[in-house]
Amino acid sequence: MSVFLRWGIFGILAVAALIYAYNALGRLADHRKAAPPAAVAPTAPPAATVASDAPAAPTPQAERDAIPEHCNVELDIARRAAASRSIGEPLDRLLRIQEIAWEKDEKLRERYTQLATRWYNEPGSVDAARLRRDVVAACVNATL
Repeated sequence: MSVFLRWGIFGILAVAALIYAYNALGRLADHRKAAPPAAVAPTAPPAATVASDAPAAPTPQAERDAIPEHCNVELDIARRAAASRSIGEPLDRLLRIQEIAWEKDEKLRERYTQLATRWYNEPGSVDAARLRRDVVAACVNATL
C-alpha cells in the first residue's frame, strides 16, 4: 500500500469524523433549546391590585434592594442551582460558575459551594418564595 493511499484514507476518515462531530453538536444544541426552561423565577405581582388600607406590595426590585448585596449573590447562586437541576445540568458545571469558582476568599467560596450543592440536591420542585426566605435568612444569620 502506498503512502499516498494511506494518507488519503486517513484524510477521508478525519473529514468524516469532523462532520460527525459537527452534526452531533448541532443535535445537542437543538435538544437543549427544545428542553423546557423550568428556572425558578420570583413571583410576579398581581395585575390588578385592590385599593385598601394595607401598604402596596413591594416590587421585586424593591425586595432585591432591601437585602444586602452579598445576600443577593447568594440568592442568585441558589436560584441558578435550582434551575440547573431542573434542566439536568451537572453539579460540577454549576460549581464552575464565575460567582463560585473565581471567589478569592476561600471561606466564602466554600460557603457558596455548600449553598449551591444544598439547593441543587433539594428534592422536589423548589418554591421561589421559600428559596428566597431560606437563603436570605441564612445569609443574614451568618453575617451577624
